[in-house]
Amino acid sequence: MIITTATRLALPVLLLVVALLPGAVWAQSSESAPPGTDNDLQFWEELAFWEAIKDSDNPAEYEAYLATYPAGRFADLARLRIQTLSADTPDEPVAPEETPPALSAPVIDAATAPGTVFQDCPDCPAMVVIPAGEFSMGSTEDSDEQPVHPVSIPRPLALSVHEITNAHWDACLREGGCRYSPDREGEGENHPVSNLSWDDAREYVVWLSEKTGENYRLPSEAEWEYAARAGSGSVYWWGDDPMAGQANCQGCQGGADGEVPVGGFEANPFGLYDVHGNVWEWTADCWNDSYEGAPLDGTPWTQGDCIARVLRGGAWRLGPEYMRSARRYHYDRDVRYYLHGLRVARELAETP
Repeated sequence: MIITTATRLALPVLLLVVALLPGAVWAQSSESAPPGTDNDLQFWEELAFWEAIKDSDNPAEYEAYLATYPAGRFADLARLRIQTLSADTPDEPVAPEETPPALSAPVIDAATAPGTVFQDCPDCPAMVVIPAGEFSMGSTEDSDEQPVHPVSIPRPLALSVHEITNAHWDACLREGGCRYSPDREGEGENHPVSNLSWDDAREYVVWLSEKTGENYRLPSEAEWEYAARAGSGSVYWWGDDPMAGQANCQGCQGGADGEVPVGGFEANPFGLYDVHGNVWEWTADCWNDSYEGAPLDGTPWTQGDCIARVLRGGAWRLGPEYMRSARRYHYDRDVRYYLHGLRVARELAETP
C-alpha cells in the first residue's frame, strides 16, 4: 500500500475520532456487522483512510485507497477524483502557438489608419479603428431623440467588429472575470451573448482591461450612433429602406425568429456588423428623456437617471422602427433581459 506521510500520521487520530461517532453513523454505514467484529474494524479503518484523503488534490492518495480497498464504499468517488485531477494537470508544457501575423501585437494608437482591424489577445474580440469626426445626433421622429444636435468625436477609437459572442463571454467566465452564465440553449459560440444586465456588461469590460492592460469600456451613446451611422444621415446606415436585407429583426428581409451568428449581414462602411438588430447593445450613458444639455464632445452623459442605462440598435424580436440609427431605449442597469447584449469600445493611445 502506498500512502503519504501526512495520511499515515492522520490515521490513528481519525480512527479514534470516528470510533466515537454516534451510533447512527454506524447504523447507516454497516448493516449487518455488530461492533467488535473483524468487519466492524475493517469498516472503521476504511472510513478513517477516506477521511484522511478526501480533500486531497494528489491523485496518488486516491490510487492508494483503491489499491487497499478496490471494492470500497468510496471506490467510485476515488476514481472520479483521479480522473478530475488528472485532467486538470497537463502532461507536458505546450509551446504557445505563433500569433497570426495580422493580429501580432500591432501598435495601435490615434495615428492608426481607420478601418484597421486588430486583436489584443486570442480570446479578445476583434476591434476596428473608427476615425474622429462630426455628425448630427438624433432625429425628429421621437421626443427623446430631440433636439438634433452636432456632436464631435475628437479622437479615433476602436469598437468591436461584432457584438460580443458566447465564445468571448465564456473566456471571461473561465478566468473569473464574469460571474453570470446566461442560458444559451440552441445557440452556438458565435451567437451574440444575451440576457445581460448593464452591470454584467461592465464586468466584461473590466476583465478585458485587466487582461490586456488596455482601456476597454462601453461606448458612449454618441460614439455608438456616430459609428452606426458611419457617415450616413439616413434612417439606417444603408439608407431608408428597412427591407434591404441588412438586419435581423421582425419584418426585416432576412430576419430570423431568434438570434443569428454575428457577421451574417454586410458590415457598415466603418467595418461594424449587426449595428442594427440581433441584440440591443448597452452603452455607458445614464438615461435622459431628451438631448437638452447632452454632451457635445462624444463623452458619456453621466447625469440624469443613472439607475437606467441607454441601449442602442434594436433586437431580433422587434420591428424595423426599433432598428433606426437614432432610436434610443433604456433599462434598469441591474436587470437582465433576453434581448440585451453588448459591443465594446477601446481607447487608442495618444500619438507619440
